Order: sequence, then structure tokens, then C-alpha cells
Amino acid sequence: MAHRDPAGSYVVAIHHQAVWRMVEEVINVLGVDGAAKLKTRSGEHLAVVLAAAFLGVPPSSVDSDGGTDIRFDLDVDMRGHAAELIGRTDVRFVDFEVKSLPGPARAFDARIKRALKRGQELSERDRSRKTQVTSANAIVEAGREMIERAAEQLSKKSSPDCARNVFLISHLLDHMFAEVLDVVIAHHLEPLTDLPGEADAVWFLFAPLHLVVWSRSANRWTNLVFSAGAPGEKPPGFDDGVEILVAVDAEFRRLLGDEQPSPYAFKLTAGDL
Repeated sequence: MAHRDPAGSYVVAIHHQAVWRMVEEVINVLGVDGAAKLKTRSGEHLAVVLAAAFLGVPPSSVDSDGGTDIRFDLDVDMRGHAAELIGRTDVRFVDFEVKSLPGPARAFDARIKRALKRGQELSERDRSRKTQVTSANAIVEAGREMIERAAEQLSKKSSPDCARNVFLISHLLDHMFAEVLDVVIAHHLEPLTDLPGEADAVWFLFAPLHLVVWSRSANRWTNLVFSAGAPGEKPPGFDDGVEILVAVDAEFRRLLGDEQPSPYAFKLTAGDL
């Protein structure tokens, strides 16, 4: 894997409390019933909260009748600022189509939970799973087909006067990548110069640590850092030893009264083999 220098790459950072506050605000705006329509197992709620935090407003609607997955109505003051994120200038509405990259981790987790519920004894082999480490760029390349599919759906559901954005989600336990501990990763990604014409931007969440966006107007990848804070300041989840996005997932589910096991409720530890 060729080494790439992060110098010269771009970063947009927001305070972690902006993300945390948006959890409750999203649910208040959509209502519990509306928020419950989000596909939490595939991470759609995380896409909503993160996009809302960076765009500065909660969504105006989520899909309930075959429309776009998420729509935002931007404040006038945010429209120019958001251009780098949404790929368009001077638009009021932003439509998102959200996709989750498939992988074996959630099915593996579900099998273990079903076995435990039946009282079945599991060996260490039954509880373990091998995976091959790849690169962040390889994961984006693997998502190309889903980007094209989402862009096609946007062309049918959205209108040309809206910014059309794709939001892809990759789960770390499905797609482990070598740059996972890097602070920023956009410099590792090849340009999306062949972005489908129906898409103005592609947001890519490498859950739970990294978020990047390719913007047609900016013509580059930008790192979106959602855990910024003052030195020594503890973000949500710190005392429990989990990443902020894992804490966001847990809080969202708590406010909805969702007690189902979450595929995002995990933390990694290192040990001797």
C-alpha cells in the first residue's frame, strides 16, 4: 500500500456536543414514530444525526411513502457554507439516499445471540470470526455499485433543484481497514471523478470512527471530524470506553425505547493470541 501524506488534505470539524445535541433534536422534530422509521440496524439514524450536525439543522422529513430517505431544508445562512459538503451552491433542499454496505458481522452477531437465547453452549471457535484487513479506498471501491444505485434512485425521487447526496455506511466489523487508527483518512482515497451525474456528493461513514465526503463542487474528499473538543474535555461515551458514535447510537435507541441489541454497541481490545 503506497504511503500518502495527509498534508494538504481538508478537514471540517464540529464539536462533539453538536452531534450529541442533535440526537434529541432529530427525535423531537421527527417525533418518536417518525424517528422509529429509520433503519437503525443499517445505521440510517447515524447518517441522519451526523448529516444534521454538519448541516446545522435537523431533517425536515424522512421517507414514509417512497420518497428520498432524508430531506433537509437549509437555513439561508447555511446554504453557502454547506456547498463544500453537499456538492451544490445556492440550493435550499438537500435530499439523501442512505445505503449500508453488506457484510457478515451483523449476521454473525445475530447467530450468537440466538444460540445464547436457546441456552446453547458456544465454543471459542463459535464466538470468533476471521476477517481480512483491507484499505479504506478498497471499501469505497466496493461501494461503487451502491453509489450508482443510490444515484439512480435520487434521479427518480428527487428534483434537479435539490442537492442530491448519497450516504454510504460501512461497519468496521464488516470491513476492517488498515488506516482505521489514522486521525484523518481522506488522503488515502482516490478521487470520485466519475461520480454519477445524478449525485452531487457522496458521504461515506466508516462507522464508528471516520466520516468523509466527496463533493462535486469542491472536487475533492474532505474529512468530517465529529469528535472535536477542548483539550481534556470528555466526549460522550468516554467514561464507558466507547467511541462517541457508539454512545450516540445508544442514546438514540434509549430515547426511542428501543431495547433491541445494537450492532454498533462494541469496542475493540487488543490481546495476546
